[in-house]
Amino acid sequence: MSSSSKSGRNVFLLLVAVLSMIILLICVFLLTHYSVSSYNNEKNVDKYRNMKDDSQIELIVDSETGKTVTSSSGQGQKGTVLKKYKALYELNKDLAGWVTIDGTRIDYPVMQTVFDEEYYLYRNFDKDDAKEGLPFMDSRCFPGKPSTNLIIFGHNMKNGTMFADLLKYESEDYYRKHKYIRFDTIYEEGIYEIIAVFRSRVAFRDENTFRFYNFIEADFEEEFYDYYDTIREMSLYNIEAEAMASDYLLTLCTCEYTVEDGRFVIVARRIADKEEIGGSQ
Repeated sequence: MSSSSKSGRNVFLLLVAVLSMIILLICVFLLTHYSVSSYNNEKNVDKYRNMKDDSQIELIVDSETGKTVTSSSGQGQKGTVLKKYKALYELNKDLAGWVTIDGTRIDYPVMQTVFDEEYYLYRNFDKDDAKEGLPFMDSRCFPGKPSTNLIIFGHNMKNGTMFADLLKYESEDYYRKHKYIRFDTIYEEGIYEIIAVFRSRVAFRDENTFRFYNFIEADFEEEFYDYYDTIREMSLYNIEAEAMASDYLLTLCTCEYTVEDGRFVIVARRIADKEEIGGSQ
């Protein structure tokens, strides 16, 4: 091999090594930035978690019957923000409520901006940029005057934050250990039991298919049961808990990547004050 060929090969190898190092440094930077951003976002949420009081309603297992019963209502004066959320609401009046699933990492404020529904898709409680965003409520829902179905959207992050734990409901065993969702509006506390877990997707504009995200208010019983029967059929497994047309529903939704524009959806129904439900939690 001539000296010029050898020199050219060495230069090429050097360029490859330099390029590889640059790519490695970029990857390390992006990974570090992602980790720091996620840490800061959770730290930001923690600050506000510590500003709210504990729930006033609980699920209590009756020792004689084995039934689970809700304790006294956590309802405040109609139209008045609950004391536990007043300080948070004063800081940001976009606060619509708070969602928690015991035993998971889901414990977040729920925001709502009627004229820009996705405002908090990439913003934190302080309205600063944050790729994790915050869970937000469908702009067609009204926390102060609950519709048949309240829909909440949220990211699922690779680090397990936001709505990432919803994807674990693919396992029936996981569902059995986490059957209940706590969702408070700023006006009233509530506990919901899951009635359906399913996959769906955002439909094309002209596609004639089921759109779970368009069910907000049932004007007739038939409308409710058409929706209800469909989601029960779509559910990944059989769930004993049932709902009726007089129930209020809660829908949690996050992205799901097995299909284009896929969604992973959990629907729950609100448990009435002092209602008995089967089995222990």
